[in-house]
Amino acid sequence: MEFSDTNAEALKRRGYVLKNDESNTVLGSAEIAKHAFDAGCSAGGAKMNFCSSRFKDAIQLRLRLLRTAQQFARPFDEITEDGTIIFGRVKVPDAFLNEVIAFLQENELPEEAYSVDSEKNTIETASGIVEELAVIFDEDGIDFENVQLWIIEQYPFVGGFVVGSERIF
Repeated sequence: MEFSDTNAEALKRRGYVLKNDESNTVLGSAEIAKHAFDAGCSAGGAKMNFCSSRFKDAIQLRLRLLRTAQQFARPFDEITEDGTIIFGRVKVPDAFLNEVIAFLQENELPEEAYSVDSEKNTIETASGIVEELAVIFDEDGIDFENVQLWIIEQYPFVGGFVVGSERIF
């Protein structure tokens, strides 16, 4: 058993309490499940499953993230098996944003392969493209002052929680 928004008041009225402050698990629910499992097995082998609140939350979150990512991922976002998305981010000073966009267009990167946020001075695209840009910038000595190239992993929502980031240039 676990507390949820829909059953919390009813569980409290019946005297149930949380196991701890870190989960929604009802105190003693694992022991009750074990007792029910033992009784069911001794009474003829009834099939039963027990999923802890923590395990269920993890599985449900992963599946929810995967569904969300599949619905809302941009063409260049890579969806991980955990439902996060990976993409590349180019962060530039305001003065260089149009220069970098022009560079991408000159190199025939189609408009659907990147997204520009002129308020944040960022261009987001596939992580592989950002990795290629790092090589090109380094080999050709292209010096867009203070340009930063990042690989980002985040939850698949606008402004989603960033799980990881790595600056590559």
